[in-house]
Amino acid sequence: MKPAFLTVIALFGALAFLALFVADREMQSGIERLSHYRFSPRSALDAGEGLQLAGSHSRYAVPPQAGDPAPEQ
Repeated sequence: MKPAFLTVIALFGALAFLALFVADREMQSGIERLSHYRFSPRSALDAGEGLQLAGSHSRYAVPPQAGDPAPEQ
């Protein structure tokens, strides 16, 4: 009984190791594929047709704080 039990435990351990090894290899290959992926360069202004820049008269513009350098124009 004891050798059969140890054999079953060893089999389950080997299957678990194999499953984790395969999962790790798949994650590594996915990371490798993503590291070689390149985005085409596009301007941020091309992100959407309806987007507008926040101007100085916009309610979303941040007021200058004391000690901030003057904005360049």
